[in-house]
Amino acid sequence: MMNLKKILKEEATWYFLALAGLLILLYMGANVIIDTYFYMISLYILIFLFSYIILRIKKKLHYYSYVVGCAFFAVWLIFYSICDLKSRSLKGYLTKQLPVLYYIPTGSGGRGTSSGFRIECKGSKQKIPTSQESDSLYQIYGDSIINHIVVRFLLKEPFPDVYYVDSVGITYK
Repeated sequence: MMNLKKILKEEATWYFLALAGLLILLYMGANVIIDTYFYMISLYILIFLFSYIILRIKKKLHYYSYVVGCAFFAVWLIFYSICDLKSRSLKGYLTKQLPVLYYIPTGSGGRGTSSGFRIECKGSKQKIPTSQESDSLYQIYGDSIINHIVVRFLLKEPFPDVYYVDSVGITYK
């Protein structure tokens, strides 16, 4: 128990935990499309006010940044988990053909980008990874490959204006 307290006092531990939490949230949030700012604003207000009120009562406001980071992770993890669990019991619907904004083939994106399709759905830009088939079609069609790809999502709506991408269907014309 004493060792745990010593480890948690190190700032590097908190940075590592924050990075791990951020990666978990990015992974879970990749399948969620939020079509309104209501949820985001209300969750951020909950995070900041809840942390401030608790620390104000305990008179420990110098821990505010740590508590806000932990609350941010906990609240968004709970929100994404509820979306995931709730969407499992829902029937989804198949979208119409989604516009492919652009395609980056494997190995040509450079250091700052990753390969894949960029799709726009419900105002949110989504990234779909490439496949061996899409890369071979890129060799044939070049940049006009976006005219030969049909992408459709199977969406579920766990909350109003919140969509969970259950699966992605890619076909080629």
